[in-house]
Amino acid sequence: MLKPVKIILSIIASLVFLITIAVLTAYFLIDPNNYKSEIVAAVKEKTGKELNLIGGLKLSVFPWLGVSTGQMTLSNSAGFQGQDFATLEASDIKLNLIPLLTQKIDVNRIVLKGLVLNLEKNALGVNSWDSLVPIKTLEQATPAIINNDEEKIEVKGLAVLVVGGVTIENAQINWRDQSARNSLFFRDINLNVDSFAFNKPVVLNLTGLVTKPDNPYKAAIQFNSQFIVSENLEIFAFNNSELQATIRTDNIADEPLLATLAVANMLLNKSTQTLKVSGLKLVADDIVGSADFSGSYLDEHYAIQGPVILSSFNPREVMARLGIKIPELQDKQALTQSALHFNLSATDNTLDLQELNLSIDNSQINGFVRLLSFVEPAITIKLAADHFDVDRYLPSAKNHATSKWISPVVAMALSSYALPSDLLSKLNIDGQLSLASLKLNGLTLNDYQLSLNTSNGLINAQQSAKVFYQGVYSGHLGVDLRNSKALLALEEKITHVNVESLLKDSKSKFQMTGLVDASLQLKGQGQSIDELKSSVTGDIHFLFKDAEIKGFNLQAMLDRVHVSSDAIDPAQANHDLTRFSSFSGNSVLANGIIYTNDLVATTATLHIKGKGGFDLNTEKLDYKLQAQLIKAAATATSVEQFYDTPISMAVTGSLSQPNYALDVSALLTEKNKAKITAFVDKNKEKIDSIVNKIDQKIGPGVGDLLKGLFGKH
Repeated sequence: MLKPVKIILSIIASLVFLITIAVLTAYFLIDPNNYKSEIVAAVKEKTGKELNLIGGLKLSVFPWLGVSTGQMTLSNSAGFQGQDFATLEASDIKLNLIPLLTQKIDVNRIVLKGLVLNLEKNALGVNSWDSLVPIKTLEQATPAIINNDEEKIEVKGLAVLVVGGVTIENAQINWRDQSARNSLFFRDINLNVDSFAFNKPVVLNLTGLVTKPDNPYKAAIQFNSQFIVSENLEIFAFNNSELQATIRTDNIADEPLLATLAVANMLLNKSTQTLKVSGLKLVADDIVGSADFSGSYLDEHYAIQGPVILSSFNPREVMARLGIKIPELQDKQALTQSALHFNLSATDNTLDLQELNLSIDNSQINGFVRLLSFVEPAITIKLAADHFDVDRYLPSAKNHATSKWISPVVAMALSSYALPSDLLSKLNIDGQLSLASLKLNGLTLNDYQLSLNTSNGLINAQQSAKVFYQGVYSGHLGVDLRNSKALLALEEKITHVNVESLLKDSKSKFQMTGLVDASLQLKGQGQSIDELKSSVTGDIHFLFKDAEIKGFNLQAMLDRVHVSSDAIDPAQANHDLTRFSSFSGNSVLANGIIYTNDLVATTATLHIKGKGGFDLNTEKLDYKLQAQLIKAAATATSVEQFYDTPISMAVTGSLSQPNYALDVSALLTEKNKAKITAFVDKNKEKIDSIVNKIDQKIGPGVGDLLKGLFGKH
């Protein structure tokens, strides 16, 4: 935080130093304008920059020695934009004469008007101020001054005794980072420093306006402080410092946000290379933060540590004041309370938040977050929470289309498309999250664990819930971003899950009980979610045990067919159910359709096989089933026996409202089959004669079909 201030103060001090050289020149010379070329040459030699003294130098002698300058410019170094490094409309500096007789400088006041600094870092990372000479005290500086006889006179032993004050009026600082394509502008800067002397308190007042291109926010700042500087320039102490910022947007209807940062004491000791900050307090609306820091630095490398506390505040109100609009959430009380506490440890290239304690509404999160490098971001995260309800923070259904139920791994896969792929490719994350309870899409996962690893464009996420509706859940997601199209592969598995509870929390209208084991393996590729969905393929396996499907009774439908061939009224079966001892299948997913080729189910009286598909986009069912009545149950010494006649059945409609229908024309009861068998046996010779004649007239094969129909195998 001190580095930008140090740079700006160093540059301003350099400019003041250049003006002071001009004043010292005037001390020995009558007309400083005669020596503009020498001054320009000296600046060029020391900085590599061209000084252009557009205005004249005016000299005043009594009761002080003073020089006033007009407009001047200082060029930029090669490799930077065409703008001048610095421009100055006017300046004025006055020295009391009597202290000069004792080789001490007593500056009455320094005034700079219309100062403009264009600070820039080019695409190669070179700073526009790197060529400036390191600032030295006047006691160290021994400039060569030319007298009227063109003889060099060396000024030795000069030291600053007192500066009556410094005033900078209507200044401007423009910061541009070409390597990061980032800019920041400081406008209307006015600085006033009261009478300065070493080892004595000095009052400083600063005002200005901070803006950023293509950003609607602008901040009017006001800084007040009292500081003390040691004579050897080794110790800097700031007391009762306060920075106020009034943040506004381009929309004049938005109320401004007033933020105040106060620091009771800050001590910088260059000799021991230590920094200590105490009594730091931030107040912004209802946000109140406090911190105490201690640290050390070596050249441009620093390390600081200390506790940081953000008291309870309302995130909704803060975002509203900043002009950040959030959609209406499912829970209107979500994002209304938050607080944060952590121990900060930071260097110029790392950031470590230890003993982190974050509260969001009624959830408590603890752990640590560590950024191992700012250059190539490497993040380590380990967090644990009591519970977290994701659904509370999702948009309400009335403002957005109701989301179809998706599993935790699928939700993470789709979320990966919400972030730019180039950003995800650069992330290096090693994260672990533990939750006693997680709610997502209406489902509750207890004892939830997430392990996330990203590196070099590869993402691996492992999720698990040790308690998931009386069963267990696990899932894995792999994402490969190294090609133009992201490649995703995911696996999920549930074991011994209570189906009824799962369907209830997922708000499904389909009614079923029992336990289920299921797994899926999917993969897809695409630059967008739609492209990904159309490319997804994979395998799905499921096994239901001791299941009941409510809403229809298969046995009752069969019994009714014996009485009448009319279709059964579904209203009469609303409270019926069919019990399955097992229900299993192996499916493949392609083109948005789950196709099952070997569906198998068993009831007390039926053995069912079938195949068909389920369209994920339309949620339409299309299954053809064939059931066989069980004649004799399996025993220890014999397999299960079935009646010969299969029963055809169709399942259509949707998963929430399925329709069940029997193919009555294909159904033959045992009673009718017995009559047909007796008729066939009695008229065997006639039937054979008819079948042979049909084969001769129509063609071979038809007779075989009729023989099969009449039991002639």
